[in-house]
Amino acid sequence: MLNYWNRQDNPATFETLEEVRANAPGVTSKLSGAGRFKQILNPALENFPNDLAYFYRSPDIYGAETGARNNTTFIVFAPCRMETKEEGKAYLEGLGLIRLIDEAIGTIILQMPQKAEGYTEDDLQYSYTLYNALLSQKAFIEIDGERCVPAESEYCGGYGKTYMFGVDAGATFMNNFVAGSRDELIGRVAGYFTYGGEMSEEVTVSQYVPAFIVNGTTTAIRKFREANKTDAYKLAEGISCFFNQALPIREVRTAEDQDGKIGCWMEKAFRSMFMFLQRTSNVQTKYLEPRVTNCYQGYVPAPAITRFALSRRNPILNEKTVIGNLQVTFIKDSETFSDMKSPGGMMSEPGDYLDTWYEVLPQEVLNNTAPEHSVPLLLANHGGGDDVLMFLDETGILLTAGEQNFAIAAPMHSGITLIGGELLPRFAKYILSKYPALDPERVWVTGYSMGGWATYHCISHHPEVFAAACPMAMPLRDLPDSAAELYKKYDLPAMIISSTYDFAAWDAENNHLNDGGRDFLQTYCKFNGIAPVEEFDYVKYPVIGRPFDSLEITTVNGEWRNGEWLIKNDKGVPMIGMNVTEYLMHSLWPGYGDIAYNFFKHYRRDQKTSEIIYTE
Repeated sequence: MLNYWNRQDNPATFETLEEVRANAPGVTSKLSGAGRFKQILNPALENFPNDLAYFYRSPDIYGAETGARNNTTFIVFAPCRMETKEEGKAYLEGLGLIRLIDEAIGTIILQMPQKAEGYTEDDLQYSYTLYNALLSQKAFIEIDGERCVPAESEYCGGYGKTYMFGVDAGATFMNNFVAGSRDELIGRVAGYFTYGGEMSEEVTVSQYVPAFIVNGTTTAIRKFREANKTDAYKLAEGISCFFNQALPIREVRTAEDQDGKIGCWMEKAFRSMFMFLQRTSNVQTKYLEPRVTNCYQGYVPAPAITRFALSRRNPILNEKTVIGNLQVTFIKDSETFSDMKSPGGMMSEPGDYLDTWYEVLPQEVLNNTAPEHSVPLLLANHGGGDDVLMFLDETGILLTAGEQNFAIAAPMHSGITLIGGELLPRFAKYILSKYPALDPERVWVTGYSMGGWATYHCISHHPEVFAAACPMAMPLRDLPDSAAELYKKYDLPAMIISSTYDFAAWDAENNHLNDGGRDFLQTYCKFNGIAPVEEFDYVKYPVIGRPFDSLEITTVNGEWRNGEWLIKNDKGVPMIGMNVTEYLMHSLWPGYGDIAYNFFKHYRRDQKTSEIIYTE
């Protein structure tokens, strides 16, 4: 058994920073997770004033592996100092934010001014210190040659699903100090709410950020519109919405409130706007210079990039997705797969077996009202050290499933990937048998990094189970000798998804495929009856090095230039794909879900003949 669990099993807590630091290491050191390092206190917070912030943690907050990245974080800048925890908690309860975070799951950080007379520039530095310490995961600190992990960020922090709220003086502080701050602060925020407050004409908002402004000044509205480059307008239910037509998530909503219903407006901002947005860190620095600028990519200008990309997401509230109303269920089953045990090695102990997974299902599949065999199934394999739910969210798979109405089975396979070739196809067939509405002709498989390796295991041992495959960010490896014989009987459409600063398929220095990308193309072309090339020619075929049948270059989400090459078999069916996004590191990116689905959706496997059926 893997004994995986991604919650902290905690009651609700309301603490000072001193209490957070006293409690955090003991809690996080007991959480599960492969490679859990020694938990320490963050030295950056050692001299942080104890009376500048209070911390509310919702019950059963996420943790373990990188599960803390599932948490939602509200940063609230109070209008004045609050001298006691009781006063601070009452303020948040009065706004309704505690009820809201209990539903979303996560943390509220209530920051107050250092001085009774209000916020100053010193409070901005305190903000940098506090949020750099808390809004990160797996930030290692080396002490005497030993890797250590600060405990506070997992105990009460989050990553990416971070939203700021300010009222009156707190709003003025956000506008005059935070909004013009470094990318590492304002650029991490996926939603920015102010009620009242002023804004200096001298301030320039340094980063695009979705903003909801109530009783704001014309200066504030204008400056946030400029930062988001809004060029369109709509009005509904008394709320003005200025948005960027090409990138609608970059928007500014404004409203007037004469009734003092601050909490109601905060909840409206979160439910209608913020919770559908997240930030992800996909490049090392916003100053990264694009290298892939010639040849085919030259037809599409290189876009500006940011360190913390803003993307859409599909939030989960009360175990249901908001988009698509998919039921998200954590399954713990110690019986069904207990006969298939790991021999040990690679993060596992001898005897480990599959006993936990997520099922993400349309309601009509769950209650068996959908027609038989009408809903596709995606087997989705997480990366090494990644939380399963985080993987589905941060690759955009959860969003794509909600919009396209397919089911997901996502196993926790850390430590048992080595037996995945037999185990995971069996798992997929088990899910099919459990829910008659699922379509055995449209079973697709994908996975990121170690999950990409699991994907290769699946399709090299049992290609007949799947209609298409998209390994992500993983070069081809450990192919069994038996695979060549299997592919004499079965074809399988396959596309590798990678990026220019990832090791999976790309040589960024030379602007073309690396050995991993070439091995994938050569092997799966051969498996699908397409002649491999004798030598890759990057002069005749820049970037991909071999003949192909189609190429599409697009810019995704306004920041990421993406290329997709397809190679057809002798029947004219695209069977092999190579998809590469520029600038990204080896990291989860919300665009991958749509990229994979747009490949998958064309394929099914006939259950009588086992042939691949392709539709435009």
